Amino acid sequence: MHFVYIVAGAYLMGALPLHLWALGKHPFRSRLQPREYFLMIVIDLVKGMAATLFGMALGGWPGACLAAVLVVAGSMYSVFLGFQGNYGLTVAAGALLILSPVLVLVGIIIYFFSLLFTRYLFLSTLLTTMAMIVLGLILVTHFYAWLVILVLGSLILFRMKPNWRHIRRNLEPPYRFKKFFRRIH
Repeated sequence: MHFVYIVAGAYLMGALPLHLWALGKHPFRSRLQPREYFLMIVIDLVKGMAATLFGMALGGWPGACLAAVLVVAGSMYSVFLGFQGNYGLTVAAGALLILSPVLVLVGIIIYFFSLLFTRYLFLSTLLTTMAMIVLGLILVTHFYAWLVILVLGSLILFRMKPNWRHIRRNLEPPYRFKKFFRRIH
């Protein structure tokens, strides 16, 4: 019976459109300030962490792994947004922060260095996801956690698939660090 609560609770935690409530506007269709981006990241991290801890409290390690997958699926395919959502990368990072914090720290470093060198958000997300799957074999000792990493990585790559052709056509503008640092001051 606990696993029913984990399935429903974790999916609903991920599916709740907290971005819309916190920001008062749709984060993917409007320009956001750096503080608003930071708030979105914090919300997604907390959603992933809370759902994983909820699963761990109710079902132990298997419950935490199930909750980690479902919170990301809820974020990507929200019932409240017509089964649409984001890539789920930061929600997955929050969930994996509970399951394997070292892997998440390595993933953050990979993401920022790939963004620094490529300047494409999409390409950095793609490279980080693939690196996390491979590094999960090395850094994660629990089989369930590695299975979660494999499933989450596959979900993220599948969700990103429609945008793969954009990177080949160079339709995504490169990320400009100067504009980001000017807005902070």
